[in-house]
Amino acid sequence: LGQALQQSPDTVVREGDSVTLNCSKKVNAFSAMYWYKLPLGKDATLQLVVYSVEGGMAEIENQYRNHFKSHGTKGSHLSVEIDHAFLNDSGTYFCAEEDPQ
Repeated sequence: LGQALQQSPDTVVREGDSVTLNCSKKVNAFSAMYWYKLPLGKDATLQLVVYSVEGGMAEIENQYRNHFKSHGTKGSHLSVEIDHAFLNDSGTYFCAEEDPQ
């Protein structure tokens, strides 16, 4: 069984607010960490927001680069900052990781 990830508690963010979403793992064994967004709506599909390989810089997907920031993985931690949230940022955000082979 893999180690559980801990992510930020549920947070309601209003339009114009800024927020930092945090994700961490107790053990440093992973090969990549990810943040996904599930937009509102019944036909919504998961969208990759940011990923980072162990100890590496963050790669933010194009549609989020204008107001999302991440400094990559630090130890077993990956955070993403949403600066001045827009209405279309609405949804549920999930953290995930890829275990080493």
